[in-house]
Amino acid sequence: MLVFTDCHVLASNRNSCMPRNMQQWMPLLATMLIGANLKQSLGFSNVKYFQRSDQIIPRAVSSTSRIGMKKNLSRKNPFPLFVSVSDTEVSTALDPTMSTEVEFTLPDGVVCARGVCSLADEIVAEELCYLDEDDEGNLVGMTCVANPDVQERNIFSFDFLWPRALLLGCSMLYGTNFPLGRLMNEALPASAATSGRMILASAVLAPFLFKLKPELRTTSVIGGCFVAGAYLSQSLALVDTPAATVAFLGALTVVVTPTTSVLIDKAKLGWKDAPQTWLAAILCLAGVGALELGGGEGLGDVGWGDFWSAMQGAGFGIAFFFTEKMMAKNPDQALPITAVQVGVTAFFASVWALFDGLGVLGSFGGDNGAWLLDEACRAKYALPGLFLSGFTGDEALRNLAIAAAWTGLITTSANRVGETTALGKMSSSEAAVILATEPLWAALFASLYIGETLGPQDIVGGALIVVACLTTAVKAETLQNLLGIKPDEDARTDIPV
Repeated sequence: MLVFTDCHVLASNRNSCMPRNMQQWMPLLATMLIGANLKQSLGFSNVKYFQRSDQIIPRAVSSTSRIGMKKNLSRKNPFPLFVSVSDTEVSTALDPTMSTEVEFTLPDGVVCARGVCSLADEIVAEELCYLDEDDEGNLVGMTCVANPDVQERNIFSFDFLWPRALLLGCSMLYGTNFPLGRLMNEALPASAATSGRMILASAVLAPFLFKLKPELRTTSVIGGCFVAGAYLSQSLALVDTPAATVAFLGALTVVVTPTTSVLIDKAKLGWKDAPQTWLAAILCLAGVGALELGGGEGLGDVGWGDFWSAMQGAGFGIAFFFTEKMMAKNPDQALPITAVQVGVTAFFASVWALFDGLGVLGSFGGDNGAWLLDEACRAKYALPGLFLSGFTGDEALRNLAIAAAWTGLITTSANRVGETTALGKMSSSEAAVILATEPLWAALFASLYIGETLGPQDIVGGALIVVACLTTAVKAETLQNLLGIKPDEDARTDIPV
């Protein structure tokens, strides 16, 4: 029987009415109640703290992560608190031998590569990735952990090979955009070729627009503006720059995307925390230097085409940042987000075509200005005239019509469907390696389709840039161990198991 003496039940001193042993257990009981209702009331993605009066546990940011806590344990309760939250159970314990940590399992993981994320197939995906965010919701990285439930498969089996073959095929198809874009720009106004291609792609992807979540609309449009800038810059570059060079310089995304992450989300990407990012940036910039300065005239070889090629990489790099952040949180929204971005690109390309066709831009983007004012040119260059002329007897336009249909329907729209399908069935690093082959395919197809040749500086610069792309797929822990780098523990909040 408990006896309370000298107890004054006041709002400012309610704990004085409790026995001493009950006061000690109140924080534990409160934590159990919070944990038991956490998943239903808030959802794991919204959790910021498990908290009690003398101890704050920051939220975990990766699957089954152990995260150091700010601790100020009182003398009454000197033992750390362990909280375990899973899909099915919540448990707490006081253990004097247990380190201060919090462990819980996040929702389904994703597989991300080059700005695209897909929901991971947990039966076959070798690793699962999760966004790392700080307490303000800023993206500070991506944590990938081994999938304990993956089933062993024969590497020569169809189930193992088909997603990798599909993604390699997507990379090859992306590579065809550069020589075909150069081919179209030699015969058509660049604005007409780009607008026609994007209008076709947006028409195919339009049904997915109705599936876009309302909260993603603004960010999707912002990302779409950068995608539009990248595609328009790519088209301008292909007017007078070799397709292989444009493809290689587009790989500047390996520098631009992490830089954007640091500037916007304050991501921890120092040398000790992300050595792969720094090595990739160094190799990429060295490759760009070889491409641009390796000729006989040095800086004299640099022209507007090189500038627009670099702007292409900048546009895609920033767009990848916004896109990956959205898709990692909403992997089922990959195609709706793509539909918005392609639609925004089609809009800006059409505006470009309008002003260019009316002669407002002069010779900007080629020597075919004011083409809309010429009835014969308008009938052949604008949709649907390009296809009507190309497929009804004008052999000169037939290949151009096929190229426009190919780049619009296949490599811009259908290719994204194949990419998201294949991504979920492999690891992010494996997918990144496969997609890094895109500029190599671009150089190969440029040689086959339009007879481009690579000089020594192109080979050296292109090789460095491709190696830079491959370096981004290397795990930070691998390079840290190889180079003897010890990461700053206070700069990292995620320590994978």
